[in-house]
Amino acid sequence: MTRVTTLLFLVLSIGASPAIAQRALPDLTLEELMGLDAGRVFGASDRLQPVTEAPASVSFVTAEDIARFGHRTLADVLRGVRGVYVSDDRNFSLLGIRGFGKPGDYNSRILLLVNGHRVNDNVFGQAEIGAEFGIDPAMFERVEIIRGPASALYGDSAFFAVINVITKTGASMHGATMALEGGSLGRSVVRTTGGKSFANGVDVALSGTYERSSGVDRLYFPAFDTPATNNGVARGLDGQRVGQLYAQLAMGHVTFTGAYGTRRKDVPTASFGTTFNEQQFREETTDRHTLADLVYRRSFGKSHVTVRGSYDQFSVDGTYPLSGADGEPLTVFHNVVLGSRWSAGTKLTRAFPGRQTVTAGAEFIDNIHQDQQTGIVGLPDLLLDAPRSSVQGAIYALDEIKFGRWIMANAGLRYDHYEAFPKVTPRAAVVVAPSAGQAFKYLYGEAFRAPSAYERNTIYFGENTLALRPEIIRTHELVWERYTRDWLRTSASTYWYRADGLITLVLDPSTFQGTTYINSGHVRAKGLELEAQMRLGRGVSGQLSYALQRTEDLETGTRLANSPAHVATARVSASGPWSRSSVSLEVLFLSHRQTLAMATLSPAATASISIVMPMGRTFELVGGVRNLLNAQYSDPASADHRQDAIVQNGRTLNVGLTWKVGAK
Repeated sequence: MTRVTTLLFLVLSIGASPAIAQRALPDLTLEELMGLDAGRVFGASDRLQPVTEAPASVSFVTAEDIARFGHRTLADVLRGVRGVYVSDDRNFSLLGIRGFGKPGDYNSRILLLVNGHRVNDNVFGQAEIGAEFGIDPAMFERVEIIRGPASALYGDSAFFAVINVITKTGASMHGATMALEGGSLGRSVVRTTGGKSFANGVDVALSGTYERSSGVDRLYFPAFDTPATNNGVARGLDGQRVGQLYAQLAMGHVTFTGAYGTRRKDVPTASFGTTFNEQQFREETTDRHTLADLVYRRSFGKSHVTVRGSYDQFSVDGTYPLSGADGEPLTVFHNVVLGSRWSAGTKLTRAFPGRQTVTAGAEFIDNIHQDQQTGIVGLPDLLLDAPRSSVQGAIYALDEIKFGRWIMANAGLRYDHYEAFPKVTPRAAVVVAPSAGQAFKYLYGEAFRAPSAYERNTIYFGENTLALRPEIIRTHELVWERYTRDWLRTSASTYWYRADGLITLVLDPSTFQGTTYINSGHVRAKGLELEAQMRLGRGVSGQLSYALQRTEDLETGTRLANSPAHVATARVSASGPWSRSSVSLEVLFLSHRQTLAMATLSPAATASISIVMPMGRTFELVGGVRNLLNAQYSDPASADHRQDAIVQNGRTLNVGLTWKVGAK
């Protein structure tokens, strides 16, 4: 890690040096800022603004990056982002950020948005980022990663970060494509996309994807290494099938977005105490997501009004085979979760004299279904039936004032009302920008994560869960960002935070599950993050990032599980040997991590390479190798597994052919 750290500091030093600074214009235009790293961000303040003015530390991944590096899921997109790491339990992809990646936490401390619309479900609060997310990355225009607490704007779950997926419009596609892909592990994909902006102002974007894979045929888990459990080998139990549909229609001031995704996953790990290597009644989960979002935007003089109405539905079916004792027959449990909600919101942004911008808004959410059921396959009666519904509302206000040409203050306050409790969360920021291409920021924010419907389920976890209160985090951060013309962006940030009242599962023999949730966790963390993005001409671009972090349990003074001290990424892309072709390399590194049982996992370093090769004007050949050097590594497992760590995939190959009809 010494060489990586030294190189990053060297690049950052060059970016700040007087010799290079002389090349920059005194005041970069917004178009020049757009030349690198997209230049503007929407999700930091729920409106478009230059990154250097945003009250947050922000990263982007663009559609060009996604295509060049061959990202297949949102999890792939996020793996290479500064300070972010992804674990996989062979069912779900779990996100870690700023040293917090608790195994099995459902990504509920990350807020996931699609075009500014919340998509975390209303039962677990989960942000699903793998194939279960429901939208193909081929439809991503860019992904914004906004670090730090943002509950003052977004409320629940905007705890460690907000991830805003901005999808493509018909204007950005202007044509149709059909893609066929195949590769290792029996993977095959069929994808069609199309979009067009018409002269009458109507803009349409559509996509459909079907994917299937058989997964790793033979997986070995030492925790099950006995003759009775096939000597720890799970065979043919790692496959999945994915279907995704997406549509967006914009006309005048109105935009409609609709999406439906489904994924059925075979689970080879025998989680939740299920029978290992069961072939007839497999452990499997089926996730479904439906999104319908209608937005009206209009400007009246200096005022900008947004009105939004949405419907979301999430469901997951789980099949769990359990062997009986002393030769008793197999019992197959079936668990069903259904979450659906209507939501409505309105927002007004207005510029006032004195270089002041005020945003005020209100939201209302009707959680129609937050239902959980458990039964036995073949029996009509349910073992557990927990229907639930709730309502919640919020109001918020943000105020931004510019003092002179280069000092800005930003403050916000939000009030959320739940049936069990109210919550008020503030944030504040001071931005000093000596030029349009450079900014120094001090950021303070608070955020909360409300107890989920799953955690408050009294049938599963007892009456004590009614006393659960929101988790709280308080974060201080110092940020420096610099754009050097259109070829270099550098940033450095240091942060420290404290999270209290983390909801934790503890033993409780009086409950049905034998466990219950309480507010008991307390965490303290500090860290340093460095990043440099470069465009060096002749099609060469690159990115280096490094995060140093220390996250510890306040009660024990020990480092958290799945919390690497060092996270580093390197990406480089260059023009290939053929016209309009590209070759891209991505290297990811995680230092030692501890499991829940306090075992230490070896560092994980992987390299992946992708090639894009146009063949004439209408065809494009793509190929890639992930985990190029076939590194052997594992991720920490959650308490729902007998395994302490779960082995990850070795080297895999993917090839594909795309047919383009008038597409950009």
